[in-house]
Amino acid sequence: MIPLTLAEQLLLLATDDEKGAVVLAGSGAISYGLAGALLMELHMQKRFTWREKTLSLTDRTPTGFPLADEAMELVASAKKDRDAKYWVSAFERKIPKLKARVFESLVTKGVLKKEEKKFLWVFPYKRYPESDPQPERRVRDMLQDLLDGRITPTERLLALLSLVRACDLIVEVFGKENKRDRKKQIDAFLADDRVGKAVSAVVAEVNAAVMVAVTASVAASSAASS
Repeated sequence: MIPLTLAEQLLLLATDDEKGAVVLAGSGAISYGLAGALLMELHMQKRFTWREKTLSLTDRTPTGFPLADEAMELVASAKKDRDAKYWVSAFERKIPKLKARVFESLVTKGVLKKEEKKFLWVFPYKRYPESDPQPERRVRDMLQDLLDGRITPTERLLALLSLVRACDLIVEVFGKENKRDRKKQIDAFLADDRVGKAVSAVVAEVNAAVMVAVTASVAASSAASS
């Protein structure tokens, strides 16, 4: 079983298996989702403490995931403690080529393959179609089992589910049927008191920060095009 970080799982779910690109529904949100995933990863690896809604770095031991370590160094270099909303935006802006680097990490692990292409035979671009379908299949099955009550909620799975919701990937992950009902089911599931006991305040705050960033980005894009 190939171990995947939260950011790798999220991008894998957001990517069209054959086209090798992020699906349209999640294209405007995925960079913020990946930034939030890095923040959640650092939390779950106990690299900081949470005080009055701000993050305080307490352990700079490398995580083994270069992007998470880079994010950790950004937190370490800050002159004061900041909240989740600040760091989601900061990671999205300050970590160069975030999405491309998560893609490359999945290529290194043999989950995706990289294809070099050209638009109009001149402009180069990359695509990352699926090479090994098993890791994504396992993640999708776990999320479905989670919603159906077949497995016990863990903070990592709940964090991923909340990011799927924030990045508008519900149809991509769970199918087109009854999208509205599925969205309500996920919201109700995440709000359930029994589930809430498995979700820390950090994950809830990071998820809220991702949704705020995505909403602001969509609003800015709409204003620019009007």
